[in-house]
Amino acid sequence: MNMKKEKIKRNIFLTLQIIFTILTFVGAILVFLKKVDNAGYAVIPMLWAFIFGGLMQSSQKKIKENLKTDNK
Repeated sequence: MNMKKEKIKRNIFLTLQIIFTILTFVGAILVFLKKVDNAGYAVIPMLWAFIFGGLMQSSQKKIKENLKTDNK
């Protein structure tokens, strides 16, 4: 498996997770300040942040497994 490709994927997933986490907090602040009356502004970005977090951990796990097999 191409390590460089996995590292790029991991960095992309991490970046997207951070962006959606920020959007989650912005949505939550808007809901608490009653600027919007729909909790979906906080929940939907949180869902995407969890998805990208899981994908990032999966890529990180593949990278660690490849490093172990390369060292043997």
